[in-house]
Amino acid sequence: MAATSTQDMVRPGEPEDIFYYDGETSRKQAFATTQNTKYIQAFQNTSGGSSVFTIPPNSGIQDVVCEFKFAGTASNTGISLPRGWGYALIKQVSFRYGGSSQFFLTGDQILQNALRSQTNRNSMNDLLSLGGNFATSGTTPSLASDQYAAVVLRLPHSIPSGVGKSHPFPTDLLTQQVQITVELYPVNQIWTVNAGGSTPPTQLATAQFQVQQVTMNNAGDSLARRVDMAVNAYAFPCEFVQQVQRINLPQVSAGTANQIVLTGFRSGEVKAIHCWLTKSTDTALVTGATGVYNPFQWYLPLSVTMTYAGDIYARYEAQSSPLWNLINGNKAPVVDNVYTVTGAPPTASSSILTSTWVELPFAQTMLDEDAHYTLVHGKPITNGIVNLELITPTSDSVWVLNVSYIYNATLLMSQGTCDYVF
Repeated sequence: MAATSTQDMVRPGEPEDIFYYDGETSRKQAFATTQNTKYIQAFQNTSGGSSVFTIPPNSGIQDVVCEFKFAGTASNTGISLPRGWGYALIKQVSFRYGGSSQFFLTGDQILQNALRSQTNRNSMNDLLSLGGNFATSGTTPSLASDQYAAVVLRLPHSIPSGVGKSHPFPTDLLTQQVQITVELYPVNQIWTVNAGGSTPPTQLATAQFQVQQVTMNNAGDSLARRVDMAVNAYAFPCEFVQQVQRINLPQVSAGTANQIVLTGFRSGEVKAIHCWLTKSTDTALVTGATGVYNPFQWYLPLSVTMTYAGDIYARYEAQSSPLWNLINGNKAPVVDNVYTVTGAPPTASSSILTSTWVELPFAQTMLDEDAHYTLVHGKPITNGIVNLELITPTSDSVWVLNVSYIYNATLLMSQGTCDYVF
């Protein structure tokens, strides 16, 4: 094809026909598959504690969802459920793929990982609402009706969004099952209870675990049938999030930065560090007769600076981090939330506030839909430390810094087993 302009002459690249589809611009599925959500197991304990779920090695697995229900009752006064209460129920989730190492994530990490996988603020708000809408006595939605929550577990193998969805995790290459353990808090401790309020329910009406699977129409198309996996390996690209670190910040005078040392990095490349501020007064489980529980009210620091080996990698002042995170991604890390406050029975009042987190990147920016299978190198920080300078919104002594380390990783499968490569 001859050049038709100066731009054609100086611009490198192969010509692409964007009028007609051809062999270069059309794609087709190599192996026919079907998708189903028929794999459901009930939680062993609906009042709290751990439930273990096993997924047999015979198909590809994608998203994992937990579904909870509180039965409605008209005889309730002065109690409330926080928005996203399904995620608030989760104390931690552990997961093991075949014979891999076992790792853990907390409920707020599960939520934050799911939120940042969404493509815009509307879908983030929807995800939080579907995770259990705010409800209290005397308002709409009222606790007199059944309350439902559907929670997606954002695990290393899955992307809970149709945009950039990862390929199924092929358990047919394993000889051992995938094991996921979900540990719940005592279900009566996630409620806000006002003075003189009713006693919250002590168990869920229903709780179940559901998996979306993809199966080959022809089992002979399976990689394990076509390739000798005793001498070959399959590399499944993924992202690994290390279990959250919670740091109680000391009280400092207004406008003074907290000096925070981050340690505990594992061997591997750190793509980014994500952090969010909470107040200890919001996140204490209600174990007595009264209390307020707002676990997902996350506050924006006034400023934050991340330093490694004397070099600054992220510096966000004047609460500018949401803008930087927006222009390096596809959305600001901000979600609308309903903040519960105490009030006299039979109702509790609430406020609409925003919850936000801060993304501190090491790796070069990459589009979300490509990030899980395109290796963009991060920063090796093995046996190192990262310093944060962070100014909290107020000078109170109630601030807690929550930190997630995010790594490049690959799940390598061979000889019927699997483990991580960092």
